[in-house]
Amino acid sequence: MIRNYLKIAWRSLLKNKVYSTINVFGLAIGITTCTLITLYVLDEISYDKHHVDRERIFRVASDVQGEKWVAAPGPLAAGLKRDFPEVEQVTRLLRMPGIDKFLLKNQTGEKQFYETNGYYVDSTFFQIFTYDFKYGDQKTALNQPNSIIITEDIASKMFGNVNPVDKVINVNLPFAVTAYTVKGVLRNNGHKSHIPANMLLSMNNSDVGQWARGQTNWASNNIFHTYFKLKDADQAAALEGKLGAFLKRNGAADFKVMQISKKLFIQPLTDIYLYSNFDFEVAPNGNVKYLYIFGSVAAFLLLIACINFMNLSTARSEKRAKEVGVKKVVGAARSSLVGQFLWESLLLSMLALLISLPFLKLLLPLFNQLTNKTLTLLQHPEIYGYLFALTIITGLLAGFYPAFYLSSFSPIATLKGRFKNNISAVFVRKGLVVFQFTVSIVLILGAILISQQMEYMRNQNLGFSKSQKLILPLQTTEAGQNYRTFKNEIANIPQVRSSAVGSTYPGIENVLDMLFYAEGKTMKENVDVSFANIDNDYIKTLGIQLLQGRGFSNQFTADSNALILNEVAIKKLGYNMDNAVGKKIYSDFNDRKITMTIIGVVKDYHFESLQQEIKPLALTVSPFFSSTNTYLIVDVQGGNYGALIGKIGQAWKKINPGSPFEYSFLDSDFQKNYEKEERTSNLVRYFSFIGVVIACLGLFGLATFTAEQRTKEIGIRKVLGASVASITGLFSGDFLKLVFIAIVIATPISWWAMNKWLENFAFKTIVSWQIFVIAGIAAILVAFVTISFQSIKAALTNPVKTLKSE
Repeated sequence: MIRNYLKIAWRSLLKNKVYSTINVFGLAIGITTCTLITLYVLDEISYDKHHVDRERIFRVASDVQGEKWVAAPGPLAAGLKRDFPEVEQVTRLLRMPGIDKFLLKNQTGEKQFYETNGYYVDSTFFQIFTYDFKYGDQKTALNQPNSIIITEDIASKMFGNVNPVDKVINVNLPFAVTAYTVKGVLRNNGHKSHIPANMLLSMNNSDVGQWARGQTNWASNNIFHTYFKLKDADQAAALEGKLGAFLKRNGAADFKVMQISKKLFIQPLTDIYLYSNFDFEVAPNGNVKYLYIFGSVAAFLLLIACINFMNLSTARSEKRAKEVGVKKVVGAARSSLVGQFLWESLLLSMLALLISLPFLKLLLPLFNQLTNKTLTLLQHPEIYGYLFALTIITGLLAGFYPAFYLSSFSPIATLKGRFKNNISAVFVRKGLVVFQFTVSIVLILGAILISQQMEYMRNQNLGFSKSQKLILPLQTTEAGQNYRTFKNEIANIPQVRSSAVGSTYPGIENVLDMLFYAEGKTMKENVDVSFANIDNDYIKTLGIQLLQGRGFSNQFTADSNALILNEVAIKKLGYNMDNAVGKKIYSDFNDRKITMTIIGVVKDYHFESLQQEIKPLALTVSPFFSSTNTYLIVDVQGGNYGALIGKIGQAWKKINPGSPFEYSFLDSDFQKNYEKEERTSNLVRYFSFIGVVIACLGLFGLATFTAEQRTKEIGIRKVLGASVASITGLFSGDFLKLVFIAIVIATPISWWAMNKWLENFAFKTIVSWQIFVIAGIAAILVAFVTISFQSIKAALTNPVKTLKSE
């Protein structure tokens, strides 16, 4: 029977080539899009799933006066192990603020290169996390001081194909050069983690080790990512409930001095990548909201493709009616007719799958480029099972309604020629067209708004000059010690206007802060102020506007106790712009009172991304606030950048021969804050195009069928004097009404979704009525162009040919 169904289905497809082609290609595009997005989703949800005891592993995060922070103070881990018997093991990870790159050298200095994503960890790290070691013993890898675990890639670059265990790597940092012994090599097995480590360095070392051991305060230096493993995962909720009393018991005295309150909460390991997007993450995380968005888009695109099949099948019901009538007369049961039509749908779906496979191969590199991933079908073998299931579901979904609708015809009515399209079926068909274009218009509006927000952020006045600024990281002791000599050297290059050194620059993370209070107030009225340690030329080089007072100068020896604040800091401290200069601010820190004098006020500028409000900021030259992180910012004149960078590179090699020369541009670095949004913008733009294409395929098929049905009507109208334009307008009007209804429905849905998405940004564009008009006009034009081909073709047909059969 199935063989017979397939034979009949194949004949039906060949007999109706136009409709079959529209259905197959529509379904193929839908299946391809769904598969690509599923690969992306599978990759995103795979993070941290490879750890053996993942259900029992948690991270401790902080809520400090309403602001969530994912790291903790140094003594927290030991306190958890000591106070809670349900905690099996604890470990800490230290992402040292300001250490973006580690300069690695072999003992002879012949090989040297920068590496990112290096983290200091406790010796218990591998007792909690599961890693695949190519060389070394995971159990003892971090037991010795100054041990380092590296990836296969680093081992290959530094030592070739030999086993590097017990070989020495010199790690060059801004504050020290330390010899580390390789104790393990990690396989590149494709496992994803929210800790994208290229290197894991023992926290028991001779560079930051002594400082780390000295962090015993429970209120300050919250930069240790603290993880613990429970003996039983079910104890997590109970333990979280005890953390308030635990914190009070251990840190009450420290919190009283700082006059701050803190709450602790825990995060399941497998939730961190997709659900945690707070301050001081180990690395940039994903966002589960985008998975919901992309998953919904994929489902809607596939549904639009299925709707094409349903619409065309029910529209052509009159042609299939007599076939159904004859089969029923000769004894065919309704169930067998339903089976026949479902097998036709499944055959279409299988053909669509065959076409989608080369589509996938062709589009996967482009999709990887858009998502910044390296997805492959082999990476997730389960995708093949998903593809097959998706094909079957798609076929059944597309064929279910037509099968039951076509099999319900009365044989007497169909054989007497009195069959007419059911009014309810026509209504459903029109409703499905409205649904298709509603989804397409929502996607178009989403693409327009996201692009508008991206453009807004690119053109927003940031309060400083970001163009023509070179950033040179001073990530080695050599570069840090020689920066004044280097500044003087490049000052002789005509295209260099000025240069400055800072612990940070706009657009990158800055975790240096301190709690200050104004004159006449106490620590209870403190304000959290971020810091940037700079030199005298920083404000001029970045083009920051000085509103009151003066900048730093070597002529004033007291500047080591001076600050320049931004407008937000002045307001939150309770001063005003007219009297702030000369005022003092204070902080009670580690049993001492710090006093600083305000010497100037700068206009607020975006030292962080536009997703965040501008926070209080202090600029200082004080050695007390010095940071391990230092960058040289060079303001240059436009022109031949290649020659200019070549000259700066020569000066670098002359003064810092032991440090590789690297640079970036400030505007590009700032734009990296919006990489996720840029990727989302590109994906939504492509998805909206795909949605429109699929919807238009269906509209074209319906227009073709309608033209066939109304051939004689058009002929009579032409004989009676109707013009081509009037017939085209009449023919197109029915469809354009549906598109207009879709616009009306899509507008409020889009408005709500747009405002919801814009909540992620502190500074955002306005959702204006113009974008709704643009999207509506675009949808109407696309629909009209799709319909007009068949409309004009029908209107130009010679009425003699269409009426001669009468």
